[in-house]
Amino acid sequence: MKITAALVGLSVLGTTCPSSAAFLPALQRPVLKAELRKACVAKDGAKVSSLVEELAKLNPTTDIRRDFGKLSGNWKLDYTTAPVGEVPDENDGTGVKTFQSIDAEEGIIYNVIDRGLPEKGLKIGVGAEPTREGRVALDFRTIEAYNDRFPRKVTLKFPPRELIRNISRAKAVLSGKEFDELEFKEIAHFDVLFLDDDLRIQRNSEGNLFVNSRI
Repeated sequence: MKITAALVGLSVLGTTCPSSAAFLPALQRPVLKAELRKACVAKDGAKVSSLVEELAKLNPTTDIRRDFGKLSGNWKLDYTTAPVGEVPDENDGTGVKTFQSIDAEEGIIYNVIDRGLPEKGLKIGVGAEPTREGRVALDFRTIEAYNDRFPRKVTLKFPPRELIRNISRAKAVLSGKEFDELEFKEIAHFDVLFLDDDLRIQRNSEGNLFVNSRI
């Protein structure tokens, strides 16, 4: 009621006001984001899931193909449903840190496991391409392993994308099916559930949820 009165008052003064469709989400997002971050710290899965569902309805990034650049920067992991074996737990007392470094212009994501870099850790290079309004296709490229002993650095490369594409195309032809380029690109992907200046929520092709904050 107070919000409505304020809007009416501004209108009377001749000031242009945003519509409620845009104004109310702008008020709701900060509150929900603060609650989500608390739930992430508490590792309250049910609360996180509920808040993610609410924030997804208020996602200000409606087309990641247009706003792909918003992904650029460094992001720390606040919460995930992925197994600990895939994403190390930063609270296990080992001092390990995990974060992502994204260069949207180059279309590359580095998943970093920092165990004392540049001496110890991993950097996993993944190509990224927006393919739908809310989806980013992934292309795993390299794994860089750093060690404080010899060899200091080992780089492993995934098979070339073009080779895998040609094999998949050949399999499709042999089975009498049409090769689907989009389906091939999206074998690995993540769906953007929410993205603004400092919060990113996504679900990957394996169904795991990730909540990230900009560093």
